[in-house]
Amino acid sequence: SYLRGPLTRPQVRQLMKDRVPTPAPTAAPTAIPAAAPSAGLVAAQAAATVTAAPATVAAEEVPPGFTATPPALDPDTMQVFLPLEIDDRRALEILERQGARVDEIKGIQLTYEAGIVGMADVRYVDRKHNIDKQTQRRLLLPAPDRFGVDWEKAEPLSVHMRELGRKPEERLDPGQGPYFAAVPETINSARELRSVEKDFSDWLYYNSRLPISVHEDLELAQSPDERERDFKIRLQQAARERRDADVDKLEEKFAKALDRLQAKLTKEERELAADKADFESRRMQEWTGIGESVVGYFLGRKSSRAISSAMSKRRMTAKAQLDIQESEEEINDLKEEMAALEQNLKEETEAITLHYAQLLDELTTVELKPRRTDVAVDLVTLAWIPTWLIRYDDGLREREVPVAAYAEPAVG
Repeated sequence: SYLRGPLTRPQVRQLMKDRVPTPAPTAAPTAIPAAAPSAGLVAAQAAATVTAAPATVAAEEVPPGFTATPPALDPDTMQVFLPLEIDDRRALEILERQGARVDEIKGIQLTYEAGIVGMADVRYVDRKHNIDKQTQRRLLLPAPDRFGVDWEKAEPLSVHMRELGRKPEERLDPGQGPYFAAVPETINSARELRSVEKDFSDWLYYNSRLPISVHEDLELAQSPDERERDFKIRLQQAARERRDADVDKLEEKFAKALDRLQAKLTKEERELAADKADFESRRMQEWTGIGESVVGYFLGRKSSRAISSAMSKRRMTAKAQLDIQESEEEINDLKEEMAALEQNLKEETEAITLHYAQLLDELTTVELKPRRTDVAVDLVTLAWIPTWLIRYDDGLREREVPVAAYAEPAVG
């Protein structure tokens, strides 16, 4: 492992207390005795079909713009070193993977350049949607220029605070360094770093957002750590419950109307039965009266009373028949009205079902913002960023390419 001196949070707080001034740069020796290349370098050369061994790196071959010792800074200036995650062999593999043609390796040196590491906890609270989420922001920013810090240029950093070191990488072959760049004036003192820390806190406050999916009608929000599938299941369950509740209310409303119609229908059916019985009775009386009149006629008994009685019975029979007709019409009207209500119930039930099916797609995105008190800066410090400087010949000319040594490059 190339991790050096893990730095815990208590150690970060004690770092300045325990720190001694960095010694001023001393004159480098005129030459570093030649040494055999590292096993990693030999293996990388073999993989690249390189036949010539790399030249010995002499002291005067310190990369331009770098020194063999770290710059002398005020002891109050906090410094950390990013861990070396990529060795020289892996750096060569990355270079070739990026399409470089390596015919001969001239040298591989480890350099450190000053940057800024910012680490903070940002909390997002939304009482309405029952969300309380804390996220950690770990960012790496190249050294700012004279125009100041621009945290928009920062990149996410996978390194945790406990992995930050106090010393540079030392297990290197002779001539590989490490070598150090100068520290810009914008971050070379504790006062400057305090200003950078304030900028970091402000930038997080104004730019940190936590997007969440919200369904306003169902009053549901996706939790920050909730999977999309689980959130959809919750939405479907809530929509189903709402749909069932609305259908129950609708059926209750229609049931009252149907009950009233059913009561009328039952009453009309009873009246129809009574009307039919009355009609049959009247008709029998009418026929009986007609029979008696016919007999009396043949027997020579003519009576105006008999004729009047027959006419009265006929009217009563006709009225009874009319009552039957009216009852039947009323029953038919009631049945049609009930059928229409049942059809309306069916259609409105289907409309409710469709409404809640379509409602599932009506999601909106809400961006939660932290409060000022929800931004807690844990660390802002000068950070030394390791980079491999690889010099090689591609058959046409000698090239020098940097390869980050603190993290694998993004794929794609």
